[in-house]
Amino acid sequence: MKLLMESWRKFLNERMEFGEGFEKWIHGVPEDDPVRGPHSMDVDDDEFGQAAWCEPQSIDPECLEEYGFEKIGEGSFRSVWALPDNPNYVMKIADDLWDDADTKDMNKQEADKFAQTGYPDLLPKVYDTADDYSWIVVERVKPYGFSSDKWIYDFFPIFVKFWEDNQDNIDFQWRNKSLEDFFGEYTESRRDEIRKPDNSNLTYELGGKMTREELESQLPPLYKRFLEFIEQYGVEPIEIRGDNVGLAPEGRFVILDSGWY
Repeated sequence: MKLLMESWRKFLNERMEFGEGFEKWIHGVPEDDPVRGPHSMDVDDDEFGQAAWCEPQSIDPECLEEYGFEKIGEGSFRSVWALPDNPNYVMKIADDLWDDADTKDMNKQEADKFAQTGYPDLLPKVYDTADDYSWIVVERVKPYGFSSDKWIYDFFPIFVKFWEDNQDNIDFQWRNKSLEDFFGEYTESRRDEIRKPDNSNLTYELGGKMTREELESQLPPLYKRFLEFIEQYGVEPIEIRGDNVGLAPEGRFVILDSGWY
């Protein structure tokens, strides 16, 4: 497996350019006119000398800023940095305030899952990693945002039409619920039906056999692949909401941090 991952990373690196600033950071080449350090501040400054001689690939925030990275996000265990001169990628940094093994493991699992699941089209692409997984470079994905159901309109419009058309149908389980609730709970019922076919009430919840056939005969291939993915990897359907799905640069639907690691 290690050889597979190394070959995969080499294949990607031979074809990727992240920009001059990233390359300088990788190899430890400082800027001619550093932002901080002894040439840009008084010796009494608290930051004096912290970033002028950074080690190659240092994830110290001072060093990252020295090379032009910009912090754009922060979670409980990792921070996200924009690359110095390529807006299409971000770098996820393991937070050293926590147990290094745990935070680096999150990066490792994200890289491994992208390479190994067989569903790379549904996940953010991972393009490079540190040897110890203290950082990974990932494609920059734009989340739809909390409480946004626009992703359903964009990628699963049949759910929108069906939900709107059945708001007056008293047999439709989701007639007074949100579109996101309908999508998530319907998907959960489909997932449960796969596991225990004899215990399913989904046909009844949708308003009958004909109504169900109307919906499912028009489901796009993307939904079927999405359903296979969440079933195989134990993703909870109700976790798939606007704040953890996104739009990749080429317009691809992407599942973000959804608790499946």
